[in-house]
Amino acid sequence: MNELSFTSETMSHKAVQAAFKQLKEKTNPYLNPEEKSKLREAVHYGAYAHEKQIRKSGEPYITHPITVATVLAELRVDIDTLIAGVLHDTIEDTDVSHADISKYFNTDVAYLVEAVTKLDKLKFRNLKEAQAETFVKMLFAMADDIRVIIIKLSDRLHNMRTIAAMSASGQRRISRETLDVYAPIAERMGLKKIQHELEDHAFKALHPNQYKHIIDACQKIAGNRQKAVDKIRKNIKKALLESGMHVDVSGRQKSPYSTYKKLKSKQVEIDEIHDLFGVRIVVRELNQCYLALGIIHNLYPPNENGFKDYIAVPKQNGYQSLHSVVTGPFGMKLEVQIRTEEMDQMSEAGVAAHWLYKHKDAQQTRSLTNARSWLNSLLNLQKDSGSSLEFYENFKGDLGVDEIYVFTPKGDIVQLPSKSSVLDFAFAIHTSVGSHAESATVNGNPATLSQVLDTGDLVSIKTAQGLTVTAEWLRVVVTSKARTAIRKELKDIKDEDALILGHRMLDRALDTFGYSFEKLDQRSIKRVLKHYQLDSMNELLKAFAFGELLPSIAARKLMPLMKQRKLNKDYQPKEALTIDGTEGSILSYPNCCLPLPGDDITGYLSPTKGVVIHRSGCINLTDTLKNAPERKVFCSWSVNTNGNFKTSLEVDVVNRTGVLASLAAAIANEDVNIVTIDQTDRDTGFSLLVFTVEVTSAKHAQVLMDQLQSHREVLNVKRVYHERNN
Repeated sequence: MNELSFTSETMSHKAVQAAFKQLKEKTNPYLNPEEKSKLREAVHYGAYAHEKQIRKSGEPYITHPITVATVLAELRVDIDTLIAGVLHDTIEDTDVSHADISKYFNTDVAYLVEAVTKLDKLKFRNLKEAQAETFVKMLFAMADDIRVIIIKLSDRLHNMRTIAAMSASGQRRISRETLDVYAPIAERMGLKKIQHELEDHAFKALHPNQYKHIIDACQKIAGNRQKAVDKIRKNIKKALLESGMHVDVSGRQKSPYSTYKKLKSKQVEIDEIHDLFGVRIVVRELNQCYLALGIIHNLYPPNENGFKDYIAVPKQNGYQSLHSVVTGPFGMKLEVQIRTEEMDQMSEAGVAAHWLYKHKDAQQTRSLTNARSWLNSLLNLQKDSGSSLEFYENFKGDLGVDEIYVFTPKGDIVQLPSKSSVLDFAFAIHTSVGSHAESATVNGNPATLSQVLDTGDLVSIKTAQGLTVTAEWLRVVVTSKARTAIRKELKDIKDEDALILGHRMLDRALDTFGYSFEKLDQRSIKRVLKHYQLDSMNELLKAFAFGELLPSIAARKLMPLMKQRKLNKDYQPKEALTIDGTEGSILSYPNCCLPLPGDDITGYLSPTKGVVIHRSGCINLTDTLKNAPERKVFCSWSVNTNGNFKTSLEVDVVNRTGVLASLAAAIANEDVNIVTIDQTDRDTGFSLLVFTVEVTSAKHAQVLMDQLQSHREVLNVKRVYHERNN
């Protein structure tokens, strides 16, 4: 395109003219004459670029970007964002280049168009990976310029409005992605209107029958309640006007998808949802919100636990409003929302109301500060996650859920997703507080780290040095921050354990060749690292512990070439490992035989689980080594073994009242922790009890077994393991 003053046949199409008319109606109130001229030129430019392209709906393609710009105009975005909305598909779908847009418009518009294009060019192996990577890419684009995401959300919204033109499988895929990725981002940005429309279109495409059921049910309920709601609305407006306030009072209805989510989460019938219909009140000044609340409560009594002050404590996306559930005529409950005009604008446009420009000196508002803080926290979480998929799966649990507000001992408010535990709170305060959390109090009472919190709870955490996270903690936390921090620390602990174990394994292997770790020279190390395509000695050591490489083979390669030539080619060194109980998470003891210190043991170097320690006669070990004898590890227990080890005891008993409690007490008296108890009834009057317990050695287990055998209800006691009979 050599000039902008051209005519396009596409522009004469009725659908295009109608779309352009809507765009002008939305932009005329706030654009100046020069900006209107620029927007008109952009529409002509886009129409010419897309001239031969047709949408699946049969309309000229340019209707899509014009409508995207119209959605943006409803948010009153700046002229560059509007132009980028009109041109957002040109670089990807036409001959127009980044340089062309820079030349005819400006570099800012060109950047926005290219950034939106990059989000669409991602290719992945599967849908989950695609959603995760798309989400991460959108976060980084958001961090650079929020307008990229606003354009992308507007683009997705128009695609959802016309989704019926797609195939059934395409509708399901796009709708699922919309609910999992785009709607949650719109919610966190405070773009409520876009969020709800995205959700409703996706809900309708995925579950058409349930969508229709909710629509029909709401219409039926509305018919019964409409007069009552209108009367309440008029009474409220009259009372507020008489008090001297200038207010706007309107009715509101819960969106179909929000209704569907509440039906699922609360397990109630649709006519039991108190905020299905409500009244929204918009006042001019902040103090009038609370004055209006008092006047309304004087008219209609408030429900206990039905009040939420999102003005004093805004939602993380900056949303502010007072919510109160009141009881109207005939016992009908409905929700009243009260906010200022600025808060109302914020509830519709979200961060877009304040964060439409990249300028560093942009006005700092609470909502803008919250949005930036939220975004920065996400980027930090992403850095600490092992992959985009892990990050996305962790974070997804935080999206679209209700929030609770709890207090620190200093009176600071901490926002958390509903159903958060004390441990979630600890990690929200700081990662180090969570990692070293020992105990807690809630409202002055002792509490476990797994206790679920409620709004208003006052929480205090006691920490202790030397504590380490455990995998069990993942079961009691719900926030992405806690899950990511726990997984990262578990990985760090496992890596440290792997380094120590790998070092010991290589030491043993070198020793069988009459060599030692201290004698290794840098030239040999570099040669071996290059052979295995590793970057450091630490990676090599971890590879031994994780079962990825065999120490005996690497040990031979690590020795000087002259010494290697002197070795007998047929010589096969025996891997050797002494276990002292300090190996941590890197060693595993399988449930098939549960070896204890004192048992004869043999290891297997698993390529997926690292070093697995079996009892030497275990059937599973024998079968495994048939196919991989080179992965056998000769093991022995250290003279001074530390720690507790699991074992299972089968106890045949006479089934009498209280026998289980009696045996459990006997085990506890031996200072033994019970992990699990299983009971199976056999013939009449007899049962099999299986106790999984933690003991220090085979000798300790035998002492416990003797103690259990002495009970008169016990017929027989034995350890559970599967060994091959010789």
